[in-house]
Amino acid sequence: MVPLVLGFPGGMELLVILLIAVILFGIPIVLVGGGLYLYRNAQSDRPASDEIESLREEVRQLREEIQELDDDR
Repeated sequence: MVPLVLGFPGGMELLVILLIAVILFGIPIVLVGGGLYLYRNAQSDRPASDEIESLREEVRQLREEIQELDDDR
């Protein structure tokens, strides 16, 4: 009878294991992330310039609030 030898896998075996892990875990993660990115971009009704302008207005309002709080001290 041949004894069952359980050793540490060599270079080629590790490469195959890594390739299988990338296929099983990496590709689905990239696909889900890409799908979420496309979904979020499709949900945006406003053009980017309008969104940037609304963010600038919000920053201006927050700066005014901070200035008022600093003046109260």
